[in-house]
Amino acid sequence: MRTKYFEDLEKIKNMEKDLSELVYLTYDKFELYLKDENSYHLQEIMDLEHDTRRKASDIERYCYDLLALQQPVAKDLKFLQISIKIASNYKRISNHLSQAGIIVLNFPLRNKEKDFVKNFIKNQQQMINGGIDAFLDYDKDLAIKTIKEDEINNKLFEKAIEYLVELTKKDLINPKELSEKVLFFKYFERLGDRLGRNADFAKRL
Repeated sequence: MRTKYFEDLEKIKNMEKDLSELVYLTYDKFELYLKDENSYHLQEIMDLEHDTRRKASDIERYCYDLLALQQPVAKDLKFLQISIKIASNYKRISNHLSQAGIIVLNFPLRNKEKDFVKNFIKNQQQMINGGIDAFLDYDKDLAIKTIKEDEINNKLFEKAIEYLVELTKKDLINPKELSEKVLFFKYFERLGDRLGRNADFAKRL
């Protein structure tokens, strides 16, 4: 019975790893869109959101079943609770990427804006890997390092907003596009926050 229980815990780790790879792939699709502006990639992002939500819900259900049936304590209890939080957080991350994709579908990015997004993607994909590895390996040092990487996202957000302000001063952007672009970059700033939160969850194990 306990052997099956330990196998179930290991299965959750594999499910979380698979989920992180799905989110990583979503960023890849966003980067492909930046290269060719093919709206097909944005549709792929939306499709991946559905897959991410489904896989995250599977993890949540699996964890709740173990909590109910096995009544774990101490470290195992904390592991299951944090697994649920990380899976739930991935749902929000995928949704933010999907919403950002909808915005650029209606308001294409300038080259300078694309540069900001490429830097966001590079840093946040690194945070995905750091966060999930810290969680799976119980690596607090890696978790702390990953949390600090969110500072890069905050600086990128500030620079992006400064750029939008300059466009406004030169009357090169209309109010509607300005508000949507601010929201667009805010999504990427929030993505950094959520990836940092996953690393913070890992630090608590």
